[in-house]
Amino acid sequence: MKDSIKKFCLRTLLAVSPVLLFMAFYAIVDPFHIVHPISSDSQGQDSIIVGNNAGFTSIETYLLYNDQYHYDSFIFGSSMSQNFKASYWMPYLDSTASILHFDASMETFTGIINKMRFLNNHGNTIKNALIVIEVEMLGRQPSEDDILYIQHPATTGAINWFHVHTQFIKAFCDLNQVKYALFPSQSNNDLQQDGIVSEIAPNRVPHLNEMYYGEIDSIIATSPDKFFTPERLAQRKRVRLPSASQPTIDEAVETQLKTIKEILDKNKSNYIIIVPPRATNPQLTWQDLWVMKSIFGEDKVHDFSSHPEFVNDERVYYDKAAHLISSKCKILLDSAYYNQQHNAIKNPYFKLK
Repeated sequence: MKDSIKKFCLRTLLAVSPVLLFMAFYAIVDPFHIVHPISSDSQGQDSIIVGNNAGFTSIETYLLYNDQYHYDSFIFGSSMSQNFKASYWMPYLDSTASILHFDASMETFTGIINKMRFLNNHGNTIKNALIVIEVEMLGRQPSEDDILYIQHPATTGAINWFHVHTQFIKAFCDLNQVKYALFPSQSNNDLQQDGIVSEIAPNRVPHLNEMYYGEIDSIIATSPDKFFTPERLAQRKRVRLPSASQPTIDEAVETQLKTIKEILDKNKSNYIIIVPPRATNPQLTWQDLWVMKSIFGEDKVHDFSSHPEFVNDERVYYDKAAHLISSKCKILLDSAYYNQQHNAIKNPYFKLK
């Protein structure tokens, strides 16, 4: 009887050993940086590799540094929010403000709400908020089956850990995914051929969760033609999309916007909302702008989606994905606060709901 049990256990172990070895390999290699949390070295640099799931990076950065920096000011939005630098925002805040980029790739209102609740649940007050809402976000839904966009389980509930790891393990079975995760330079080369700015990897300020293109910004500031070459601009030629003729905000989105407003009010937040321009994307309709201002306040929402100097100028974007260069983001931020402080956008016909 004992021999039979031993044989059964041995056979079972042999049968499952490939799975166990695969899982161990997945955990050790951790190509997507989700098994092991971000860690910092003696110089304070963290272990994250730029290009991973940005939402995960935001949460893990918070968990690593919050006890040291006690964050109270947050920049919310998609990758379009990354170029609104902390140093640009700081002059408009109290000198004691502690800023964190709390973004996610292809961010949604669901993601923003979950992050805000995460912060409150961890004892953080959202004293200041800069929310960058690109027009596409008004109709965007969470992508929970894509490893670049799936939300961190800390914001969606512990039960979601199984689904999250299932998606990443599936991606781990894709040799191309693993190749890009382990050798980001290969990914950069492929993206460069598609017209994305990745030939020069971005720099990163760990505790701010802030990425920036130091070398590229220097070239653009001093010799822009060396960056905006005819070859690079030719890669960006696309059919331009017309301005949206129909409003995007439906009842569900309006409810989400009101939820964000309720959280901000509960935190007594000082906040500002910017809708940036993005080449080839629809501009914000007046109906959607009216809804947003009705919810948040006329002086809180600043629409630059149809900014004439930016929308159709390929030389104000880093890449084919139309990420606005940081110097232009500073212009928009300064303009928004100027308008807010000087009531330049006061409309006597505007009435809150």
